[in-house]
Amino acid sequence: MDTNPFNIADIIAKRFRNESLDSHEQRALESWIDAHPKNKQLFDELLAQGGSMKLNWLDNLDEESAWQRIEKKREKKRSHQFMWRVAATIALVSSLCLSLWIYKTDFTTGEEQIATSQLDLNTDDVGPALLGAKIILANGKEVKVDDTLNIASGSSMIENELNFSSEPAIRELIFHTLVVPAANFFKITLADGTAVWVNAVSELRFPEQFGEGERRVYLKGEAYFEVAKDEERPFFVETEEVDIRVLGTHFNVSAYGKNVKTSLAEGAVEVMNDTQSVIIAPGQSAEWNNGNLKVRTTNLQRDLAWKNNIFYFRQDHIVNIANQLKRWYNIDVSLSQDVPLDNTYSGEIGRNVNLSEVLTMLAFVSDLKFTLNTNKLLITKKNKL
Repeated sequence: MDTNPFNIADIIAKRFRNESLDSHEQRALESWIDAHPKNKQLFDELLAQGGSMKLNWLDNLDEESAWQRIEKKREKKRSHQFMWRVAATIALVSSLCLSLWIYKTDFTTGEEQIATSQLDLNTDDVGPALLGAKIILANGKEVKVDDTLNIASGSSMIENELNFSSEPAIRELIFHTLVVPAANFFKITLADGTAVWVNAVSELRFPEQFGEGERRVYLKGEAYFEVAKDEERPFFVETEEVDIRVLGTHFNVSAYGKNVKTSLAEGAVEVMNDTQSVIIAPGQSAEWNNGNLKVRTTNLQRDLAWKNNIFYFRQDHIVNIANQLKRWYNIDVSLSQDVPLDNTYSGEIGRNVNLSEVLTMLAFVSDLKFTLNTNKLLITKKNKL
């Protein structure tokens, strides 16, 4: 049975448009309806509303890759809203751990109201992160970059400033630092062809050209690497706590603060420090925490969600969620004392949306209230009726 609420929401949306379902979709829908009486009740209610809903905008769902989407000029699209509202409601019903939220829609004005508001927007909305960063050159000069940077091709728009050369490195390595601030992200292709996606509030120190014996970069924050294979020159990612050694592979490194998590999507990597060393396989992570290095099975969909431009919360604590919002939207986040820190929350939405859409999704799948005022977000416990 397909339990992904977004897949079920998509199937229901097709029903709203009177589109035919293929056999797989029909079976998935029937299985979901039969799984619990509340599922059927929800489906009947949604289907009853669907007859009067204007759904032409559903046809305009942007299917381009996340990184291509976010590089283009954004427009406010209602196409996202219906999908995650239905999906969040489905998730609530399926989990049976939270009560079903009923919301009303004014089809004349197109405005939607939640039965008990959990979102208080007292200021202008906050837009999502943009493609952009700055490079601090070895000589201290700063160069702003607002496009992807490909050192390997030699076609960078700041090629003259950086003085990248295709000649082999026969002198001391010259390092530059890529700085990605809050509310930004960046992609860079290094001199050897290695592609690196760098998350907000991160720094990547890299050389103009790699030396003959090894390839080494230095990371603070989070980045996803697709390392160009070179058996003669192993690739190292050095963090403050551990080093990661690879030959050619795809992996993510999250090194915000003292905890470092390396998640492997393809190939093999070795994670090490002065006293410990582990090798992980695809689907595993090596986590450095409190002086210990442990190997665990990991959820790659969750670990790589940021690189795929998705907020994917799966049993996440509110502190972790707040930190992601803080980095992506460059906001200050405060938690009231009544917010339980041990509770976990699940939800999913694209990251190329305004903050209000993410907060409304979180309000649907939690018992929390979100108040945004002048770039400051306050999270409190929702008042019970």
